[in-house]
Amino acid sequence: MFETIRWRCYAHVANRRSAERVVGRIGELLPRTIEIESYERYWKFPELAELRLVSPLGCSAPEDALLTTLQCAWRVATPWSLSGPEPGVRHEFEGIASSNVGASFSVAGIEWMEFTTLRSP
Repeated sequence: MFETIRWRCYAHVANRRSAERVVGRIGELLPRTIEIESYERYWKFPELAELRLVSPLGCSAPEDALLTTLQCAWRVATPWSLSGPEPGVRHEFEGIASSNVGASFSVAGIEWMEFTTLRSP
């Protein structure tokens, strides 16, 4: 069973309250809830914050999990670079969108975003 979508993003936000507003805007785009797991300044570029987020997925078949995840991801950004499962790794697939390589984000301030779907053990 694919229980969750894990998201990680780097965004131009001044503080946690600003980060919560960005996550709220993401949440308005998604058909499911999204919550902040962690917030911290990005050590490499202090003007960015690293946000770790989580959304419920609840799909049993890999193809359903992939389709549902991509439908959510496409609401936030396009295009996404996708990768499939690696041997011995728990996640099934992941995607990355980056403004450095031409991705366009629906929520202002996001520079880079990644999703990872997790299959329950």
